[in-house]
Parts: sequence; C-alpha cells; structure tokens
Amino acid sequence: MTKRTLPFFNLSLAKVLDTEPDSLKKARISIIFAITIFSIIKLLVALPGAVIHNQDVQIIRIVLFLGVLAVLLKFLLISRHYAGKVGVILIWLALSLTWSNVFVTAQTINIVTIQVVVTIILSSFYLFNWRWALIYSFLAVLPVTGLLIIGNGVKFSGIAPEELASPSYEIVVVLNFLTIVIAHFLYYQALNNYVAEKEMLNKQLQKAVKEANLAVQSKADFLSTMSHELRTPLNSVIGMTQLLLNSPYSDEQSENLKIVNFSAMNLHMLINDILDFNKMESDKLNLEAINVDLYSLVKDICSGMRFQAEEKGLHLVTNIDEALKSNYVITDPTRLTQIIHNLLGNAVKFTHKGTVSLEVRVIHLNPESVDVRFTVSDTGIGIETQQQEVIFEAFTQASSSTTRNFGGTGLGLTIVKRLLKLFESDIKVASTVGKGSDFVFEISFKAAVSDDASAQNTSKIIYDLSQLSVLVVEDNPINSLLIKKIFSNWDNKPVFAENGHEALEKIERNNFDVILMDIHMPLLDGYETTRLIRNLGDKSKASIPVIALTASVSNDLSFKIREAGMNDYINKPFNSDDLYRKLKAIDIVSPQIIEETLQKNTA
Repeated sequence: MTKRTLPFFNLSLAKVLDTEPDSLKKARISIIFAITIFSIIKLLVALPGAVIHNQDVQIIRIVLFLGVLAVLLKFLLISRHYAGKVGVILIWLALSLTWSNVFVTAQTINIVTIQVVVTIILSSFYLFNWRWALIYSFLAVLPVTGLLIIGNGVKFSGIAPEELASPSYEIVVVLNFLTIVIAHFLYYQALNNYVAEKEMLNKQLQKAVKEANLAVQSKADFLSTMSHELRTPLNSVIGMTQLLLNSPYSDEQSENLKIVNFSAMNLHMLINDILDFNKMESDKLNLEAINVDLYSLVKDICSGMRFQAEEKGLHLVTNIDEALKSNYVITDPTRLTQIIHNLLGNAVKFTHKGTVSLEVRVIHLNPESVDVRFTVSDTGIGIETQQQEVIFEAFTQASSSTTRNFGGTGLGLTIVKRLLKLFESDIKVASTVGKGSDFVFEISFKAAVSDDASAQNTSKIIYDLSQLSVLVVEDNPINSLLIKKIFSNWDNKPVFAENGHEALEKIERNNFDVILMDIHMPLLDGYETTRLIRNLGDKSKASIPVIALTASVSNDLSFKIREAGMNDYINKPFNSDDLYRKLKAIDIVSPQIIEETLQKNTA
C-alpha cells in the first residue's frame, strides 16, 4: 500500500484523518495531535515565567521541547503513516520531562510530575500494544518510586531546583488535567464508533448468512425438483427397456434396446454424479453397511461396462481374486459400484485402442476384515505429472481440450476421491503420457457372516407376489403403466390411485398389505397422505406398511420419510429386483416406525 503524503504546509488534521479508514487509528492520530498541541501550549505558558525568574535550565528545556514538538506536529500533518513514530517520540519526551522534573528542575514529586506520569500510562495503552505500554509505564513510574525510596529531601549537588512560578504552574496543572480528559474523550468516542461499526457489520453478516442459507435451501429445493423431473421419465425409459430386453426379440432389435438401455443408464449415472456431488458438498452423504458378495458385484460392474468397451474396440480384462468367492464383506455396494464404474468409465473414455483392465486383489485376510486392492489400468492418452492432482478437483479435467474432445462434467474423479474418504481410503495415480494410466486404491472391509451373505445373494429368485394386496399411489401415467407391467411378471395386479385423496378413499373401502407411495403429487403429497393414513381410526389400516417411491434427492429425505411414518423408500429409477425384495420382506418389517408415529399423533 502506497503512502499518501499531504502538502508540506497542510495545517488541517481533518485532511489527515480522511486518509485513515480505521476508526481506532483515527482516534490514536487525534490523541497524538491533542497531546502535541497541549504540550506546545503548556511550554509557551511556562516560557515567560522561566525567563522572568532567570531559570536557565527551564528555558533550555522548554526551547528544545518546543523545537522537537514543532517538527513532530509538521510530520503528523503530512501523513498518517508518521503517527506511530510521532507517538513514540512524544512518549520519550514525556519520560525525559518526568525524569528531569524529579532529579533536576523540581527535585521533588509535585502534581505536574504525577499528571505527566498518568498521561504516559494512559497514552501508552491507547497508542501501543500492551508490551510497550507496560515498558513505558514502568519507566514513567520508576523515577517517582526511586525518589520516594531515596527520600524526598535529598538535594543533588551543583543543581538548584527551578520549579515553575505562579501563575504558570497553576495554568500548566489545569492544562494537564484538560489533556487527560480530552485524551479519554477521544478514545471513548472512537471506541463507541468502533463498536457501532462492528454491530453494523454483524447485522450485515447476519443478513448475508441468512441470504446464503436461503440460497442453499433454494439450491437444495431446485436440485430436488430437478431430480424428480429428470428421474421420473428416466425411470420409465429404463424400466420399459429392461422389460423389453426380457422379451423375445430379433438380434437387431435386442442390440438397439441394449444401446437405449446403456444410454439411459449413462444418463442416470451422470444425474447421480451431480446430485451426489451436491450431497458431498453438504456433508450429507453416508455409507450403508450391507452384506455383499464382492466377487459377484465386481463381475456385474464389469459386465455392464463391457458393452461400452467393445463399442470402442477395446479389450476389457477382469482379474478378480478367487479368495473373494468364499469371503463376503460388509460395505455400501452402491458407492463402491459408483467408484469402480467412474474409474472404468474414465479408462474407456480416454483409451482409443488397446486394453482396459480391473484387478481386484486380496492383500490381507482374517476373520474380522478383508483388505482389498483395486487397480484400474488402461493404455490410453495418459496424464501429465503436473496434472495428476488437478484432475481430482471439481469440474476440472487435465486440459481444456479434454472436455472438447471427450466430453464429461469433470466430476467423476472428484466423486471417486471424496467417496474413498468415506471408506477411509485414498486413490493413487501413476501415468505416462501416450502410454496409459493406473489408478490404485485400497479398502479395508469388515468380514461378513457367509450364511447371512448367502441369504442376501441367492442365485435364484422365485418371482411371485400373487398373495400380496398392493396399492400404488402414482400420478404419472407412464410410471403407473411401468409398475403394472412389472407386477404382472410377479403374478400380481396392484390397485392404482392417482393422488392422495383417491388413495385414502380406496384404503377406506379395501384392505391392503402394502402401499407404494409417490412423494411428489398434486393436491395431497405422499408425506401428508401417509400422515393421514397413520391417523385413521382403524388401527389395522393405520399400520399398513408404506414404501415411498421417490425421485427426490433432498439431503433430509430419510428424516422426512421417517417423520411422516413411512417404513422404507426406493429411489427412481429403481431396480425391479430391489423393489421385489422389499415387497417380499414386508411381512417381517418392524412396526417400530408406525408405532412411534401413532403414539406421537395420539399425543
């Protein structure tokens, strides 16, 4: 910051203060100015009396002090940056005045000396930090204390006392008191202004925080709404495509359906990446703990990626440790799939020819844990050394041409890195430009009980829900058609309601085993509909299990669902096998949530 210097003949303190934005520093400049002016006035008052009484020592001291003070005043009025140095010199002048009063001119402790000592102590704490203030205060008190110890009657040989004569002495005493009062007033006024400024800034900060919170909430609401609007039609696309793939078609039609399904799943993954990134930014993403057959999970992920690799003429190699076949783990399969899928997807995207490989190797195995190393390798374009950390930053790719040539949001690796932090792991990259890249990470999984895991991963599922009475509350006709077709494969014909009011009417007239409840509906949404169900007079109807079908990704979704009294939820686009398992398990669902809600509503 450059120093702003005023003209040499400037006599206005206001001009100096205008160059200083800080209120406390303005007060210090004003205090220094006031002390300087009053010091000059006091010296001019004392000078005639010293001349009349031929007090040579007083005259010399007064003239020297007047000269120094005149120079200090001029420097103070030239630039605010000189204020600190002027203040230090003023303190030393006051110290020299105190010492010379005690041991030379007065040789006693009079009221003027005490006033100067008090002024030094107060001014030091106003103008400097507490360490220098303590040092200057000690130096000011020292001669007074010393004279008290030595004895007030001791005279110094060769030097005759020269105290100020009346009326100069009385005027100086009054001016000293006035100096102390004005210094206090200036600092008090500055402190009040400083507090007022801080209060105003606090109010502005509170307003800014409130606006920021509203913006964050608006962002969350926008993402939730957009998620619903994007994922609802996507649910129909993916669901219908999967139904068609299970029907007999020609090879060409089957190939076309696979392409549609693959594109829809890619779009689904892209939407999930954006929404999950938002959750990570809000620290709202948590891992599930589910028994998982890691061997089968990795094989399924690679099978899904094989079509994308073959489309580019690449060879996808999978090498999974056989030890994982008989060792199940507890983990979050969705997030682990997301990590591997993003890494494999990147490898395929940035590889023109050659091989993409995934190696899954057990590096440590015991009854309590399974430590696994995952390595994704490719023979692609590679990454320059200086870019190998940058690629993990949000919305960032290795170069500006990357987005242009390959597309993408630049979120994939960011999400991978942040998800791995949830797994208490990190990712390492080794790459050579033009030869390819290796991405390596290790995760320590808790070992799962094989029997439980086997029960969770049965090789064959008998799709039969013929004995289950289901009410589906869904306002989207395409989604209703999709659910109807899915349930027909399970030998089930659900009852449909288009909104909450219609659902309540059908519940009054019929008995249902389970309700599939869409959350976003006109007239009466899924939350309020569920609350009204839980308040029904018929306790058997009020306790019907409710599973939410939602495309929403709000950060407090789980809380809202529990608070409304719903038993569970499944996200759109949903996997039909996941929905089937939830419906099959409906008879063993714990009634705790329902009971809690009923008790709360009764209270």
